[in-house]
Amino acid sequence: MIVHLTRATRHVLFWSLIAVAVLMSAARIFLADIDAYQAELEQKIRRISGIPVHIGSLEAGLRGFNPEVILKGISIEAADPASKPDIQLREIRLGIDFLALLLSRDWLSASRVTLVGADIGIIRREDGSLMLKGLQASDEPPLWLLQSGKYEILDSQITWQDLKRHGKPVHFDRFDLVLKNHYFDQSHEVHLLSTLPEQYGDSLRISADITGNIFEPDNFAGQIYLEGTDLQASALVTGDLPLGFNLQSGAGDVRVWSLWRNASPYQVDGYIQAQQVKISKNQGKPIALDTFEGSFSWSDEEGRWRLAGYDVNVFANQQRWPDGAFYLQQDPQGNLGAVIKQLDLPAAMYLAPLLVPTDHDYADYLTLNPKGRLRDVSLFVGSDYLRYAARGGFSDLGVEHFGAIPQIKHVSGEISLTDQYGQVMLDTENAQFDASDWFRNPLDVKRLRGTLYWWQTGQAWQFRGRDLAIESADFAGLAQLDLWLPKSQASPVLDLTLAFGEFNDISQVPKYLPAKIMGEGAVDWLDDAFIGGRIKRGELVVKGALDQFPFLDGQGLFETVFAIENGEIQFNEDWPHLQSVYADVQFSGADLQVSILEGRSEKVDIDQAVVTIPALADSEHVYVWGQVQAKVMDSLAFLQKSPLKSNIDPVVELLNGSGKVKVDLDLKIPYYETDPVKVKVDAHLDGAQLTVKPIALNVEAIKGVLTFTEDRIGSSRLDARALGYPLQGRLSSDAQATYLDIDGVTSIDKLQKQFSFLPSDVAKGKFAYAGKLILPYEQSLPGSLRIGSDLKGVAIDSQPSLSKTAAEERSLNLAFQFEDGSELPLQLSYGSELSGYFLIDKKQEMLRSGHIVFGQGQAGRFEETGLKLDIRQPSFNLSQAAGAYGGNASSRLPALREVSVDTEQLVWQGQALGPLHGRMRFGDRHWQGSIDSAMAKGRFSIPEQLHANQPIELDMDFLNLSAMDKFNLEHADEAVTELPLIDIDSVQLLWRGVNLGALLLQTERVGNGIHFKTVQLQSGKRKINLTADWLKQPTGTVTQIKGTLQAEKFGDLLSQLAFSDDFKETSADIGFKGGWRGGPHQFSLDRLNGVLQLDLKDGRISSIEPGFGRLLGLIAMEQWVKRLSLDFSDVYRQGLAFDQIKGRIKIKDGLAFTDDLTVDAVAANFYLAGYANLAAKTLDQRVAVVPKSSGAVPIAGTIVGGIASIITQVVTDDYKEGYFFGSQYKLSGNWGDINVTPLHDEDGLVNKTWRGLTDFGWLDSITE
Repeated sequence: MIVHLTRATRHVLFWSLIAVAVLMSAARIFLADIDAYQAELEQKIRRISGIPVHIGSLEAGLRGFNPEVILKGISIEAADPASKPDIQLREIRLGIDFLALLLSRDWLSASRVTLVGADIGIIRREDGSLMLKGLQASDEPPLWLLQSGKYEILDSQITWQDLKRHGKPVHFDRFDLVLKNHYFDQSHEVHLLSTLPEQYGDSLRISADITGNIFEPDNFAGQIYLEGTDLQASALVTGDLPLGFNLQSGAGDVRVWSLWRNASPYQVDGYIQAQQVKISKNQGKPIALDTFEGSFSWSDEEGRWRLAGYDVNVFANQQRWPDGAFYLQQDPQGNLGAVIKQLDLPAAMYLAPLLVPTDHDYADYLTLNPKGRLRDVSLFVGSDYLRYAARGGFSDLGVEHFGAIPQIKHVSGEISLTDQYGQVMLDTENAQFDASDWFRNPLDVKRLRGTLYWWQTGQAWQFRGRDLAIESADFAGLAQLDLWLPKSQASPVLDLTLAFGEFNDISQVPKYLPAKIMGEGAVDWLDDAFIGGRIKRGELVVKGALDQFPFLDGQGLFETVFAIENGEIQFNEDWPHLQSVYADVQFSGADLQVSILEGRSEKVDIDQAVVTIPALADSEHVYVWGQVQAKVMDSLAFLQKSPLKSNIDPVVELLNGSGKVKVDLDLKIPYYETDPVKVKVDAHLDGAQLTVKPIALNVEAIKGVLTFTEDRIGSSRLDARALGYPLQGRLSSDAQATYLDIDGVTSIDKLQKQFSFLPSDVAKGKFAYAGKLILPYEQSLPGSLRIGSDLKGVAIDSQPSLSKTAAEERSLNLAFQFEDGSELPLQLSYGSELSGYFLIDKKQEMLRSGHIVFGQGQAGRFEETGLKLDIRQPSFNLSQAAGAYGGNASSRLPALREVSVDTEQLVWQGQALGPLHGRMRFGDRHWQGSIDSAMAKGRFSIPEQLHANQPIELDMDFLNLSAMDKFNLEHADEAVTELPLIDIDSVQLLWRGVNLGALLLQTERVGNGIHFKTVQLQSGKRKINLTADWLKQPTGTVTQIKGTLQAEKFGDLLSQLAFSDDFKETSADIGFKGGWRGGPHQFSLDRLNGVLQLDLKDGRISSIEPGFGRLLGLIAMEQWVKRLSLDFSDVYRQGLAFDQIKGRIKIKDGLAFTDDLTVDAVAANFYLAGYANLAAKTLDQRVAVVPKSSGAVPIAGTIVGGIASIITQVVTDDYKEGYFFGSQYKLSGNWGDINVTPLHDEDGLVNKTWRGLTDFGWLDSITE
């Protein structure tokens, strides 16, 4: 079966396609010659439509299966041949729908007309009928448009004008329009789609399904749908709007479904989304909507219109009103009814000017600007707007301040009212009331429960509330209220009683004060007065006309009373708060009084106090009276946090104390800082104790009354004990400081116990003193304590310049400076002989540093740790001062760090050493300074550890050895291993007034003493080089020395040193090696041991004088030369010139031996042998004199005259060198009286005789 059906279907389809192909081919053949019918077609169209149509060209073809004729270059001729055609077309397409033709069998209804590129006009006449401009050949409407099957207008232009709304023409560039006429039900379907010009919007769509003749007024019905996107109202809406509305601007999207009857809408539903809308009613002020969105439904039946809105969202006036829903109805008589499911009142009031007549009396109530949301409200308003009734719920209701009505926010509840009476059942949370005429800030109500009734009379509105439960953020209360609001200009009258409690934070009290009708100063004080605490119960009563509040003249009653528990009160911002306060507070009329029963402030206990402000509105002061008690320091700490701070701070900084004090307060405190505070505080002391902290001085058993005012401190006579004895004092003050004058007595032992750094063994006795404690108010100035005494009754045993007996008077002045920091400055003066400036370590109670001046001048501040000592006296005994500083005194005093001495006579161990000017300072572990005295001048550096290997360094301009002879160094050899090393670099070394030259001395430490590794003395061509050792041995110390002396003018050196003036023009090269028992300072001839190597050249012995004898005594040849001069004065009276004096001298225990000392003179040679006792000053020597020629022997001379005559006659040759003429002499005796004995038997004729003379073999036994 299926196979047969499949085969049959194939045959049907095949032959159907064949038939269609044949028909289409026939149609094409028929249409091929269609252009021949152009003229005939123009005539037929003119005849049927009555339109003067001109066809430019004619084409034919198929549109699908339907034939289509295309007419191009179409124009409709104007009635006036000279004018432009009303309608012009690019082309017209005419076609037949075969299927529609088969069904209707009506060629006209099956036809299809398409206009492309049309430019037409549509006009709505005043009667509501439509006119197509240019399509009517006569006054009759173009009914043929409603008879054809389908009309299309594509890619065309159109001009619209609504004459019924007095609109202006609106031109659209591109639109597509489809008109379908349905044959069976005679209905018409219209679709319009347009892309709008930019000034009109984005797009527009209109769809309509209508019946009747749209070209006749009131003769069509149906439904119309309109949709537009981004429509621009100002360009599109050019005519009048219903109800007097005027749409000035706006843009948005619209979707509207409407039902029409008799060419008028009777039901409209739609959705609108618009932005930047401005709309007004009649000539009223336009309403601006930032955005508007909502759905609506409107209907009008028999004069009764209804309007419903839902999902309405409005953003305007910087507010958003979402989810609005309402229903409005107005009957033919003008009565308005409404059912409001949900409506935001700001939106309703904002839009109200569009609904309520602006010239009506009730328009003033729009100024209430209500806020909130209505729920399920039924409303009736009479046409006269005088009768109304309403019932419903509201939430977050609020109104602006209007007349006597305060601003109200966030009130919720239910309402039932008429124009005569009503009631509000309040069920509110977090409401707010702002009575700006009374209160500075809105009053927050956390919860409000109760019913408020009101009614209206001819004269006033009356309100009544009973047991209104109020719970604010701060307290809970129950109110009874009666309020009369006159309709005239009379004042409202209030009768309010509010019982409240559970007020747990009294700092919030100022929020509930009617500050706007109180004095500014009182309000400022009350704002700050209540800091903390709670009110267990209280009551507020207000009765009277509100324009008389707070009823100062008795026309009403205003009173608030409450009890504070555990409160904190500030009666002035400059005074400490009152804490733990239990007080009764009463506002009565214009007065305020706070009665404090108990409390504390800081650590001060309040026995009783009263704070009052009389006449709050006019008063400029707060008055405080009270009695308090506390410990001494606690009371000072209290006053320290008051306006008396600048007076009390210096006291607290310096004093500490214990004991109780009772204080009477009497304060008059202004509201404003520009006015002075009046203060009188009396502090009663009875047995209190105070300690002057910087010096730890205790003052006990203080009795008296201290009085503090706003600018002064004073007292009665104060009795106390300090330093073991009674004293009296009195406080006073001026604009700069507070003063405490004291008078008392004490003893040296009590004073030493207080100040441990004072010496304990130099003074004894008891003395009177006067003191003054100064406490400046200026913070940068330190306090001070000055103590003065004449020290009568005190004996002082110290240096002569400082000592005194108990009967003598000598001024002592002490000045303590109480500076910040860890140091306490102390200035001291004792007569005119001593001044000091000390810094005492407060924590350790000992001296940290000091500056002491002995003599004229004042000591200054020495910041470094240690002592600075200045000596400025005409004569200063250094050994006594060193003894006084040693022992216990030095252990109590800090170490010396700087010393300055300026004296014209320095005394050391009874020896006057002459003027001394020196400075030295300790730093970098060394004493460094300078000295200027007769002994030395220059700079020095002394190491801190003298026994170490660091030497004392002297960098001198000169050293004077002669001036040092007065020093007693007898004990120095005992400490040779502990003596410091010394290095000297002196420009000059003076001895006996002679500059010996530049001295360079360097030492180093060896195991048992000191080694002088360099001793160099140089001046011009004179140079001395030495090395030495100072050693400690079991038998004592010993000094060993080795060195040389080289000099060009040795005679000048001897002359300068006053040894002798006899040597002239002599060069010397002298070497010495030896030593002595004892230290270098213990040199003694009888302990001298060593060898002296003498070599003098090219000199002359001018004459013989005692001075020269002393020199020769040192070299064991002095006395014989002296005798030779006596014996040969006639020969050598002009001086003895020599080429060389050379020899070697051995010295042992002061005995000087020589056996080879030779004087090579110009005229003779001298040979010496023998010894000299340097300590005993005796001589025993032999001298041989050998002339070099006979011409050298004078004739004169009684001793050798005869021998000389014979020799000169017999021997005359110079080369004999006195072989036959030599003379010998024996020198013996004391240096001052030497005997010269000629030895004639040994005169030189035989060589062996001379050798025997000069052999001195007996000397060997002595020198061994």
